Amino acid sequence: MKKKQLAKLQQQFQPSFKSTQAKVFHMMEKKIDERYGFKIETFMQSERPDELIIRRLDLDQGAKDKEINIPLDENFTDVIKRIQNGEKSLGELFSDNLAQEVASFWPSTKGQPQTEKTTVKQGNTDAAESSSEASESMKFIAFKKAIENYANFYIETDESHYQIKEQTKTESRLLATISVQTENDYTIEPALNRKYKLKLELIPLIEAFAQTPLEDR
Repeated sequence: MKKKQLAKLQQQFQPSFKSTQAKVFHMMEKKIDERYGFKIETFMQSERPDELIIRRLDLDQGAKDKEINIPLDENFTDVIKRIQNGEKSLGELFSDNLAQEVASFWPSTKGQPQTEKTTVKQGNTDAAESSSEASESMKFIAFKKAIENYANFYIETDESHYQIKEQTKTESRLLATISVQTENDYTIEPALNRKYKLKLELIPLIEAFAQTPLEDR
């Protein structure tokens, strides 16, 4: 069979972009159910084709955090196209990342994987030492250095917040804020939520620093 005929045949049997995207979302739904112990459904609306709506199914109908919206930017489209074109293992990896990302929107969820939990009990020296090491690593100077490892990222501090920002060619863009005065009080801005790869690294870092006791920062 000639190369042109083979390429045409392969193209005919290649899954469509929409079916590839739907498969990735289905894999994500399944992994969240298996790993985090709750069910979600994903869908898109015709009037907003660049936005994915994720609904958690086990919350009360009136719950404020029952649904989240995730913008689908060019990076997302590029990854789906690579999966569509048969890039090995990418679908599995990408659905893993999406499952972790979506689960982070409901951090109080029961049944999270043990690797994402840290339980410290009285008398457990090893656990206490691990907790102490985590706190040490999240002192402000270490956190600031970790943020600045990313190109054009920096931190500004005012009386109430640490502000994680990105300096672009045209503007200074706010990515996240962490309260200076209150533990575990932080916000993730849409500008960071759109950075699929980076936010999987940065959000856990932000959460860890936000949860660090004020006197240990």
